[in-house]
Amino acid sequence: MEEVLTRKRLTREESRAQTRERLLDAALAVFSKDGLEAASIEEVAEAAGYSRGAFYSNFESKDDLLCAVLDREIQREGQEFEAIVTAIPPAELIGKLREYYVEMGRDEASCALWLGLQLYSLRNAAIRPRVAELMRKKREHVIEQARRVYASIGKEPPGSVETVAFGLISIAQGLSLMRMLDPEAVSAEALPKSLETLFDQITGVD
Repeated sequence: MEEVLTRKRLTREESRAQTRERLLDAALAVFSKDGLEAASIEEVAEAAGYSRGAFYSNFESKDDLLCAVLDREIQREGQEFEAIVTAIPPAELIGKLREYYVEMGRDEASCALWLGLQLYSLRNAAIRPRVAELMRKKREHVIEQARRVYASIGKEPPGSVETVAFGLISIAQGLSLMRMLDPEAVSAEALPKSLETLFDQITGVD
């Protein structure tokens, strides 16, 4: 007897959520490829396979979309970090976080997106307060995660947890930017070694 497979029909809410996620995925790809200034609503909608009408059913403007992308990226990073802290034993935690930090610093597309976002918000006063609030949210997440790590491994940070967190973020973005601008200044081999060394020095776990 031939088995008939039926696909579950999405509810209105599920369909809208799916559309929104596809638009966010497309926006992330378009922003990373073209930059925030050059990216257009039409290009994002086309990349997602939708019309302008579908876009405006989910977002009020490009700035609204941009903030939604940023918020989702903050949540994604938090979930990745949470998975590491939850699953890895304390004795292995620093080594795993060092690897995660190096990969973060090597992710040029992500670094370019974050830096581009901050520059875009400096040029566009209307979106600046929303971006500032989201960046504050990101920093608070990183600080809280750092506190959890030090508590888990039973060590005290070399300075305030805030200083450690800000130092790690700044160094990773700075080295990544330097490599994007001048690959000869920071080679592919030197970048991870530099990040590993600075991670140990800033966190005080070497």
